Amino acid sequence: MTYRLTRLSLHTRLPLALMAATLAAPLYAADYPSQNIDYIVPFDAGGAVDFTGRLIAEAAPDAFDDHQFIVKNMPGGGAVIGQTYASKAPADGYTLLAMTSSVINNALTKEVSYDLDSFTPLALYNLDPEVVVTAADSELTDLQSFLDAASNGDVSIATPGNSTSHHIAAVSLAQQSDLGFRYVHNASAAMQLQQLMGGHVQAGFMSLGEAVGPAEDGSIRILALMDSQRSDLAPDVPTWQELTGDDVQWGTFRGIAAPAGLPEDVESALEERLGELLTSPAFVERMNEAGYKVDYRDGDAFREYLDSTADKMEQVLPTLDTAS
Repeated sequence: MTYRLTRLSLHTRLPLALMAATLAAPLYAADYPSQNIDYIVPFDAGGAVDFTGRLIAEAAPDAFDDHQFIVKNMPGGGAVIGQTYASKAPADGYTLLAMTSSVINNALTKEVSYDLDSFTPLALYNLDPEVVVTAADSELTDLQSFLDAASNGDVSIATPGNSTSHHIAAVSLAQQSDLGFRYVHNASAAMQLQQLMGGHVQAGFMSLGEAVGPAEDGSIRILALMDSQRSDLAPDVPTWQELTGDDVQWGTFRGIAAPAGLPEDVESALEERLGELLTSPAFVERMNEAGYKVDYRDGDAFREYLDSTADKMEQVLPTLDTAS
């Protein structure tokens, strides 16, 4: 596999694109929004991105003048199909993308027609720490037994797909702690969970938000949290550092983006309305009830976070050929 590790800064905008956006602004900004908005989820239904996207859609009419977010699942190619569609959609504010780190991964590892500069980051609404999980009846009952088995290269790991953030978290950990994993890549988080609960694999890496529900109903066991401190969503789950003394932090993010080239007024309107939606008490409560903590960041802060994440990904991604 050939890795394309060159990328433009998110802050770079071609003069032609700026000119086009300026000329287009009067066409869209005056009455935005005037219709429903397509919300592209580039994954199957049932995963965390889809679920939280539907919570956003439920809350959208209050912030978007009674217009709806129409959730459209476009899975395939590790999110490439949906991301390609969104990148090529008109930059008019009526097509939004549920954005995750897969945009970065895909642009660096696959022959795709987009990169980070193909999108306008609008809002980050959730940072979800990574957890290591096993089936509830697994012989790997705690982190130490997991580490002992993995030190011999004898642990099969379910992921929701090759080069997803969860796969990369496992590869990064294996490199950092000299562990050996055998990866079983699935097409979605829902399938990953089925692999775990069915006993087809020994362990998995997933986000805390995805793991809380199955852990509470006794389907899986959370061994450790990859964050600097324990989470209010699972206060009994120890951090990796507590158990090993090593500071291991990893997680996934969920945000919202639009195609690049948005008219300035439309971009401002979207940021303002999304900020209102994503920080509203009702939305925060619904997210908390579902096991997802809202960590809102506006478009500029989201851009900075994306740049930082891309830097980390560039260090790990070239090793996936040998690790996967």
